Amino acid sequence: MQQVVFRLMVVSAIAATRLPAPARAEGEAHPPTQRRVMAFYYPWYGTVDGPGGAGRTVHWGLIDTDHQDIAASTHYPQLGPYDSHDEQLIEQHCRWAEAAHIDTLIVSWWGHGHYTDRPMQKILDACARHGMKACIYYETVPRPQTPQTAAADIVRVLEKYGAHRAHLKVDGRPVVFIYGRALNELGLSGWHEAIQAVQSGHEGGVTAIGDQFSYGSARVFDGVHTYNTAGLLRGLSLEQVGRWSAETYAPWVRLADQAGAISTITVIPGYDDTKIRTPGLAVERYDGQSYRTQWAQAIDADPHWVLITSFNEWHEGSEIEPSSEYGHTYLDLTGEYAWRFKATPRQAHEVTSDTKLSEQEMDRLRTVLSRKKIAALPGAESMALWWLIDAGVKVETLTWEDIVGGTLTFGDYAMVVYGGGEHFRRTLTQPDDVDEALTDYLDQGGFLVVLPSLPWPFYYDETGTVINRSHLFGVTLRMGWETPPQGVDLYFVRHEDYLPHLPKHFAFPTAGDLRWRGFFARNQRRHIPLLRLRNSDDEHLGGAVAYAERREGGRILYVWFGLLNGPYAEPLLYDVFTFAADQLRGSDK
Repeated sequence: MQQVVFRLMVVSAIAATRLPAPARAEGEAHPPTQRRVMAFYYPWYGTVDGPGGAGRTVHWGLIDTDHQDIAASTHYPQLGPYDSHDEQLIEQHCRWAEAAHIDTLIVSWWGHGHYTDRPMQKILDACARHGMKACIYYETVPRPQTPQTAAADIVRVLEKYGAHRAHLKVDGRPVVFIYGRALNELGLSGWHEAIQAVQSGHEGGVTAIGDQFSYGSARVFDGVHTYNTAGLLRGLSLEQVGRWSAETYAPWVRLADQAGAISTITVIPGYDDTKIRTPGLAVERYDGQSYRTQWAQAIDADPHWVLITSFNEWHEGSEIEPSSEYGHTYLDLTGEYAWRFKATPRQAHEVTSDTKLSEQEMDRLRTVLSRKKIAALPGAESMALWWLIDAGVKVETLTWEDIVGGTLTFGDYAMVVYGGGEHFRRTLTQPDDVDEALTDYLDQGGFLVVLPSLPWPFYYDETGTVINRSHLFGVTLRMGWETPPQGVDLYFVRHEDYLPHLPKHFAFPTAGDLRWRGFFARNQRRHIPLLRLRNSDDEHLGGAVAYAERREGGRILYVWFGLLNGPYAEPLLYDVFTFAADQLRGSDK
């Protein structure tokens, strides 16, 4: 993931644009109440005799019409291999989509002048004739892959297509879906900057829907989604599909509701990319029952929009477009459930908080932290930074140039937050110059609060090489496991004097990313395990939240990343930053 270079100077401006008050009940002010059923659509196919292929085959690979076999397609289209630039083909797709109550096509788009860009006007025109909408699925950021290049690219595409009467809009602002690849190319903080630039650079603004279900994503983007659930459904029985979707969809909707964002649920008929990838991934269709099950649970979860992966992604075998193998089965099922979904208006969702934090407590934390200058290292992805911003706390995100250039001093910043994943920039202009700047900050007495989005902070450098520099900065972790041991009870136990908003003990999570890295004392002047992980034999497995003071100077506060995805994340962050402020008490920073 590219490290993002930008600065958040005035946090109140961020809150005013995308971060509603945490306690706000979901209403009609921002998210749309109109139901929508949308399908991801691929205009990248071409044939030798078609207007797009123009003498060559595009995306299909070798075609054997006699045996109904296409080298790069799992199944065989009922229409045969076709050309996505053919107006009659687009018209047929819109007829089918309209009959199945699909009202929007999310069109894969790879750049200006690209093969997928050239039929976009035809797609919009056909959608208009059928009372449908379309928008782009933004797949990748052009080089040098900065917030500025992303913003300029999106402004340009909206100037071309955004005013079209068939272009999907919310509150008058054209919709753009951001695919996970493009999201990761900038990170959340980079996309925050890019979206703000689009809002100011395009008269019609933009409604951006990000491919990530996370606390930060729901606040950076106007809505959240996922393209593909195949990895989560792999190997599940039909009964397990029902259980998974029931347990997964409602939290996705609640996440969006709590941020005042557009909620979406993605359903897939099945998936099979084993013809184009090795070893590939396959998800059983169960004769349409898996699709039915997902749809039923999606309707119960009551999102704003239901997304279908896909209308015609033939490479990955996720299409609902009629095929030789399945006929019109999946179009018919889509029509049945889409009609059911749209027949009932979305209910008012009361947004409740599990934090049990009073407004007085939040005011007190804001007041305490307002006396401290807080910086964040580049590339912050964990919810911690976005929670601080949401709470109205001012945070300045430094660039690597700032850090190496001497901006990062304990005299300027009482606290520095690491909210990235496992990568960081070790060298900017001279070997290890970032390492030296960070250790110098700590040697001065600085305070590093480590709230990562992945298990092992400071683990990879900018080249992707394993360097594991965390111990250099006082973050003394040990390898735990990639998956928890089977048949062993695991539970957290908090220090009786700290983290008062957490239970005294609670279970280790059973779902999500469960890679464990515990914090242990190692040649430190002071060490306090604020929250420990133990097993059923009462064995100490490391600190999940720990405070340490380096012998060389400086302080460290570490939180295991998995806690930031759990039910106690917000009260934990409140207690962590309250604890950090207490350690700095008496300082004039």
